[in-house]
Amino acid sequence: MRNLILKHGCWLFFILNPFIVFGQWETGQTTVVLSIPEVALLDIEFESDDRIHFALLPAAEAGTSSVIEESSATNLWINYSSALRVSQNSRSITAEVSQGQIPLGIKLYLEASALSGGTGQCGATTGRVELSNQSRPIISGIGNCFTGDGINKGHQLSFAIEISDYPELKSSGEINFLILYTLTDN
Repeated sequence: MRNLILKHGCWLFFILNPFIVFGQWETGQTTVVLSIPEVALLDIEFESDDRIHFALLPAAEAGTSSVIEESSATNLWINYSSALRVSQNSRSITAEVSQGQIPLGIKLYLEASALSGGTGQCGATTGRVELSNQSRPIISGIGNCFTGDGINKGHQLSFAIEISDYPELKSSGEINFLILYTLTDN
């Protein structure tokens, strides 16, 4: 009798099993929330010194002009990260003299090199720009991107000065002024 129950029980189990397995349907769902913040970060990287040093050396001979001693700090790099709002097109980086004043008779120029490294829609240099107390774009067309961090990443910054009006030059010792960089929305 026991064998008969076992035999019919096993047979009944195998017949009903597909209906039990396929007869049960459950669903579930998960909501995924992703938040992407707006980002606008800027950093100046330097190898050893963040100061740009220029000097006007005295004329070597009577009747000749002063000589400009070029800056020794040529390894300055600008790094940035940008994540735009949906309705926003692009950003730019501007530069200006924010503290102090460029001496009369002198012009100060800044040029950002072509991009080194980076991912996404990094900006393009605007070429050589004369700096003043008015903000001037040095890199434009920045979208969603990052340049990488450190020297040899982003755009190398090169400074140059020239004597624009020799009669305006006055001996004044060391003059300091600060260059301000701003990552701004267009």
